[in-house]
Amino acid sequence: MLPINRRNFIKIGAGALAANMAGSIPLFAGSGSSTRKTETAKIYTIFFGIAPSKDDTHLVPLSNEELMRQLKRDCLGVDFTIRDLTKSAKFDTVLNEIGDLQRLNYDGVIVYGWPRDYKVLKSGLPTINISIINDFMNNPVKIYHENKVVPAFLDPWKFSASVKNINLMYNDLVEKIKLITALKKLRASTILTVTDNPFVNVTYGDALKQSPEKYNELILDAILSTLGTKVIKIGSDEVCSDKEIKELWFNESKRANEIAKRWINNAVKMINTIESEVVRSAKCYLAMKLLMKKYEANSMAFHIRAFEKNPKPEDYVTPALATSEFQKHSIVAKCQSHLNIILSEMVLQFALGIPSMLGDFSVDIYNNTSMVQHCEGPWNPWGGEKTVPYIITDHRERRVRERSKPGVSAASWILYPPDEPVTIWQLDVLKKEILFHVGKTTPIYTKDSIYKDHLWEMM
Repeated sequence: MLPINRRNFIKIGAGALAANMAGSIPLFAGSGSSTRKTETAKIYTIFFGIAPSKDDTHLVPLSNEELMRQLKRDCLGVDFTIRDLTKSAKFDTVLNEIGDLQRLNYDGVIVYGWPRDYKVLKSGLPTINISIINDFMNNPVKIYHENKVVPAFLDPWKFSASVKNINLMYNDLVEKIKLITALKKLRASTILTVTDNPFVNVTYGDALKQSPEKYNELILDAILSTLGTKVIKIGSDEVCSDKEIKELWFNESKRANEIAKRWINNAVKMINTIESEVVRSAKCYLAMKLLMKKYEANSMAFHIRAFEKNPKPEDYVTPALATSEFQKHSIVAKCQSHLNIILSEMVLQFALGIPSMLGDFSVDIYNNTSMVQHCEGPWNPWGGEKTVPYIITDHRERRVRERSKPGVSAASWILYPPDEPVTIWQLDVLKKEILFHVGKTTPIYTKDSIYKDHLWEMM
C-alpha cells in the first residue's frame, strides 16, 4: 500500500538511452549470477583537469587516485581502464581509442569533468559524465539524449557545507556504475518462461487490447537487441513429460518436506491451507530449479498451475511460496509470464541486490493510496538475510473453493513495515519507456491503519 506522491505515473522516455534504458533511474543499481558466462565489466575512464588551478588556492581536492581507490572498493566486478589527462595520458590517444571501445568489448565509459571534445561522449556505450561542482558544465542536453549519456556530480573540493550531499553525489555515481554491470549481466542472462499461452509475454488488464501480428518475434527481438537477454519458452507438455519432475512430483521428497517445514516454522501462523499443500509448493520450488538447470536459465516466469496432464481441481498448485524462496537466494522467479516485469526485477536485483514484488495495481483516490497486491513477494525486501513476518494461507485463485482442503495451494500474506520508501516501476521494452511511481508503505494491523483489518485478509 503506497501513498501517492504524484497523481500520475511519470513516463520516462528511454528511447535515447537504448541499451542502458535504466540509466535514467539513479535509485537502482547490484549483483546476481548468470548461466551464460559473465566477465568483469570493462569501463573506460577519462580524467580531465578540473577548476580552479592549483596556483589559485591552497586547498587540495580529492585526488583522481583516491577517487579510483574508492570506486574500485565500492564497485566490485568492474575493471577500470584509466586515461588520466592530468598525468601522462594524451588527448589524441583518447580520441582515437573512443571509437574502438565497442569492438574491444567495453561495457561503459566514465568522463570525469568537462570534455574538451564531444567525441568522448559518443562511443555508443552507456556513458556517465561527471560534472564537478563549480566547474564548466557546457554539454548540450541533446548530446546526452542522443548518445546514451547520463549525468553525475562530484564535489572533490568539498565546496558543499553538507557532508551528506557530498556523500549523496558519490553514492549516486556508484549506483550508476553498478547499472552498467547490471546491463552486462542482462546480456549474459537467459529467462525461462513456462506458459501455455500462445504469447511469450502474457498481458492482462485491457479487454480491448490485442497483441500485434508476430508479437512474440517483436518483443523477443526488442529484448535481445535492447538488453541482450535470451528468452526460452516452454509449456505444460515439456514440464509434465520431464522424467526428473515426474519422479519428484509423484514420490515422497525428503528435501521438499524439509523446505515446507522451514517455511511453516518461520511463518507467524498458517491459516486456510494445510501442510500437504505447503509440501507441494516446496516440490514446485524444486521443480522450477530443475527446469532452470535443464534450460540453463538464471531467471524464470512460471505460469502453469499443475505438474500432471489433465489435472483435477485438487491438483492445482502455485509457485507463490517458491518465488519468495528464490528471492532469498537473489534469483528472479515470478508466478506469471510478464517479461517486462521480469526484466525490471532483474535490473534491480543485478544492480542493487534488492528483490521486488510483482503486483496488480489499483488506486484509491479518497484514501490517497496505491494498492499493489499479488500472491507473492519477497520475504527479504531489503535483500540479504533480514526478513519480515508472513502468514501462510491459501490461494485466492484456487479451483477448490473450500478452505484448508487439498488443492487450495499455499501463498503468503507478507507484513511489510510502515513508512518504508517504495518505488513502483516497470520497463516497457517495445515502447522504450519506463513507468515510475514512488511512495511509502502504510501501517497494517495497527490503530494507525488506513483500512480495517479485513481488507488485508481479503487482498
